[in-house]
Amino acid sequence: MAFLDDDRAYVDQLVVEYYGDRLSALSPERLAALHALFGEVMWHEGIEALTPQRLNTLLEFTEEELSHAA
Repeated sequence: MAFLDDDRAYVDQLVVEYYGDRLSALSPERLAALHALFGEVMWHEGIEALTPQRLNTLLEFTEEELSHAA
């Protein structure tokens, strides 16, 4: 899905608000993957789908996917 700059800025803002300090420990690649997944979930399923459990799942998924890609 192609995001507009405004959409991307909105997703970036929400990622920071939802994850807070947990973002500081992420590599740039993992952070980019997290932003992409967060945006996809939000736009396709709605912001209501971003429960605390789902946020943790997205973090775990980015870690697993990037470790398998290495």
